[in-house]
Amino acid sequence: MRIFLDTEFTGLTQHTELLSLALLDENGREFYAEFTERHGQSVDPWLEKHVIRHMHWLNHPESQPEVIISAEKTWLFAPAANIVAALREWLMAYDHIEMWADCPAYDWVLFCQLFGGSMHLPQPLSYIVHDLATLLTCHDIDPLISRATLLPADQHPQGHQHNAMYDAYLLRACVQRFRPQQQL
Repeated sequence: MRIFLDTEFTGLTQHTELLSLALLDENGREFYAEFTERHGQSVDPWLEKHVIRHMHWLNHPESQPEVIISAEKTWLFAPAANIVAALREWLMAYDHIEMWADCPAYDWVLFCQLFGGSMHLPQPLSYIVHDLATLLTCHDIDPLISRATLLPADQHPQGHQHNAMYDAYLLRACVQRFRPQQQL
């Protein structure tokens, strides 16, 4: 099963911290989490304007921890330990995972850190992540292109850019366009 990962984090620095993460499988099953705590990393004004305002909980400072679970959707606003436990549970539904990220230099590293590094990922994950930027380069497309311009308007997901769930849906649509499904 292909799973599409996107995260939002405090900045492009070595000590960045996750604000949110989203996983979306090929069939639309969702995992979305926003982290209740940060350990010293401030959020710069660009992030406040373009990212935080599109978050479900962090956009509202009075939000309390919350968990929403159904067959197709796991959403939570919680400390990292609770998010990791929910992630482990969510991932158990799969026998095989082909993980995709847009530009995984931060997304994948931050995701793996939740589990203590890539050598400690729960099954069925492996340390390998596939990335859209390289896929676009293989198709002679500038990897810096706006992802929304790669799709017809009627294929754009609902929501707002720089929300991890929206970006995961956009990633899925782009990967499906440039690398159609193959049986795993």
